[in-house]
Amino acid sequence: MRTYKGKNAWWVIGIFIIYNILPVIIYFNTNEIVSNIWWSLMWCIYYGFNIILIPILIKNNIELYDDYFIFYYGFSKQRIDIKDITKIEKSRNPIASSANSLDRIHIVTKNKELYVSLKENDMFIKDINHRKQKEV
Repeated sequence: MRTYKGKNAWWVIGIFIIYNILPVIIYFNTNEIVSNIWWSLMWCIYYGFNIILIPILIKNNIELYDDYFIFYYGFSKQRIDIKDITKIEKSRNPIASSANSLDRIHIVTKNKELYVSLKENDMFIKDINHRKQKEV
């Protein structure tokens, strides 16, 4: 088994930081007297989204085995059989996907398409192609 770590672009990390700092700046620059209960409720709801965002930034990797790989992205987990892959290529398509960078890999299988961003995109493609050749 080989693990490929996901790639988080600087702009994804920047958006996450701004998302978390902006409400604090607004709160301390607000001249209105706002109920503490109201702000507490809003902060709980707003920062509750971090339950989704943080795992996406942290748990973003692929475990490659001999005949399949498992893609972990936040709370999701997908198993892709290598024999089912019909196309694998580098892409810079900005389509919304499970890729935290524009330096992506587009994977097409018999049943689905997915985009992933890895720190070692070229090595992953090479490993997949090597395993596909072994099958033939």
